[in-house]
Amino acid sequence: MPVSSIKKIKPSKPFPTFPLTAHPNGQWCKKVRGTVRFFGVWTDPQSALEEYNRQAADLHAGRVPKLRFSEKPTVKDVANGYLAAQKAKAERGLISPHWFDDCTRTLKDFAAEVGKDRPWDDLRPEDFAQYRLSLYDRYGTCTIDRYITVIRGAFKHGFDTELMDQPMKFGGQFNKPSKKEQRISRTERERENGKRLFEPRQIRQLLEVASQPLRAMILLGINGGFGNTDCAELRQSAVNLKRGIIDYPRPKTAVQRVVPLWPETVKALHEVLDGDRPRAKVPENESLVFLTTHGNPWKQSLLHSTGDAMSPKVRRVEAISAEFAKVLDELKMDRKGLGFYALRHTFRTWADEVSDQHAIHLIMGHAIPGMSGVYVERVDTKRMRAVVDHVRKRLFSRR
Repeated sequence: MPVSSIKKIKPSKPFPTFPLTAHPNGQWCKKVRGTVRFFGVWTDPQSALEEYNRQAADLHAGRVPKLRFSEKPTVKDVANGYLAAQKAKAERGLISPHWFDDCTRTLKDFAAEVGKDRPWDDLRPEDFAQYRLSLYDRYGTCTIDRYITVIRGAFKHGFDTELMDQPMKFGGQFNKPSKKEQRISRTERERENGKRLFEPRQIRQLLEVASQPLRAMILLGINGGFGNTDCAELRQSAVNLKRGIIDYPRPKTAVQRVVPLWPETVKALHEVLDGDRPRAKVPENESLVFLTTHGNPWKQSLLHSTGDAMSPKVRRVEAISAEFAKVLDELKMDRKGLGFYALRHTFRTWADEVSDQHAIHLIMGHAIPGMSGVYVERVDTKRMRAVVDHVRKRLFSRR
């Protein structure tokens, strides 16, 4: 009989109250909080029981078990501990799924660069300095800022949760890009690609070509500085079309946001909400203003693969960005740096001409800075209306 056809005979439990079960793969296991965990081989049930008892309290409480004192936590252990905590936050809506994805990609990249199985205390400041330099070959200052934030956060979490016995020493070179670096990067980017700004004529063309619901999103972008996520996460409860206003705490900042709507925006939102609207695939998304034709949130990521099978390259493109890019391409406006979010830049630039910063902050969903944010209890809606009316005049003026 071929060896492959011989089935292993699972052993019986050593005693009736033995908490583990023999798994076909040759190990003792137990399902804890919906996940099958393994603790040792069939031939050594006592060691498997000891390992289970060591981890049991943490596993049943939903915590990551501590490593044995004889074990050195690795870069992978630190990253996984942090990602487990971030995943729990994402599941409770405390952080966005996209931020969790960013954290995962960042730490995978870092671990691959320095060695995922390397003990955490083997890392030296020069490792972090070298990695930071390598980022400049691939990314701009905003992405580098995010990478450093995530990596520093992971090692801080490792120390705070006692996975590491001392804080990580990053050295003096693993800091976020300075204001000077950011200005230089922005100047070079603008010299190469132009400013992230639309002309009034261009936005009018976008509105003529775009179909619903993208047209309504474009109007929100220039009417009130709405970005991709702002549109994708907008709930119907925040929109009062009778009063012609959007009033809600912006999810990203938890700051109250008040946006008086133009007649054009009100009409477009009526068309979206009162028309042949797709049914949400998931019940909790039914309250969203915007849904794709498949009933998904517009924040859903679309994965585009390029390259060959040996070296695939995958980039994430948000649904709104992808649809907006099609319209830009149709109008031959497509250029690097000019995407949907440039509408928010354009709104803020035109709104600044009104010189009512507190009103602009409220429309944008930004906290009023300084002590004014503590003492200013209310900003009259008329002031926000004056700001958006000025932007509307800029957009539709044919001068």
